Amino acid sequence: MPVLFPLFLFGQATSKDSFSLLHTLPLEAKYFAIDKLRQVYLVTSANEVVKYSQEGKELFRYNNNTRGNLSYIDATDPFNLLLFYPELQAIATLDRTMNETALLLLFSADIINATAIALANDNNIWVYDQATFQLVKIAPDGAVLASSDNLSAQLPHPPAASQAIARENMVYLNDSEKGIFLFDGFAQYHQLLPLPAYEHIWMLDGHLQLFKKGELSAYNLKALKKVRLPMPTVGKQAIQARWQGGRLYLLSEDGRLSVYEKDEGMRE
Repeated sequence: MPVLFPLFLFGQATSKDSFSLLHTLPLEAKYFAIDKLRQVYLVTSANEVVKYSQEGKELFRYNNNTRGNLSYIDATDPFNLLLFYPELQAIATLDRTMNETALLLLFSADIINATAIALANDNNIWVYDQATFQLVKIAPDGAVLASSDNLSAQLPHPPAASQAIARENMVYLNDSEKGIFLFDGFAQYHQLLPLPAYEHIWMLDGHLQLFKKGELSAYNLKALKKVRLPMPTVGKQAIQARWQGGRLYLLSEDGRLSVYEKDEGMRE
């Protein structure tokens, strides 16, 4: 498959470039996630999760509407999905066929107000507890493995995190007002990237993808440089957008997920 993402970082794409629509998924969704196999997970307003192949074929469904709002899916590992239910303060895990394998109630780990979760690279779980201003690493059974200090004592403005992602030995907490807080694999705070106002973040090939309505950007963590990524005109109204595996995924205001491919001018 063509590798398109790195080209953006060298200025080889412009907003005038054209796109081809590959397919639009038929389901209305409130948000989506993508795994490393380019399989797509749509979450409906009824908190149902529907998994699609990279060709747009429905594969499996998962539905449990007894736990309140399903606010986030971590699809880092397609064989070990994390589903976060903040009202219940619970994390469900699913296998690749969308069968539930476990349910973890975060109160068992003395976590009071989790606002963001992420799958660690060792299949444990990172959780940010807004009540105690701590980033905590827990085992699937709730045992606490590591935790940060109380960040309200360490920082003048601790994070109010709405999203977490973990890659390699780093954890990224997204605070849409302050920016992105970086932690190491021992839950120790490192720095704040001054990148506020982004609603969704994602890591791909060593770059952070940053999304807010009307803008999708890539941030090079080594060069500390941000570059706008191209989108078709319709993307300016998207409520979620992401590049992955040479494809652009746009979720429209009416809940339709459309998948685009960059035309020949961007191919390697």
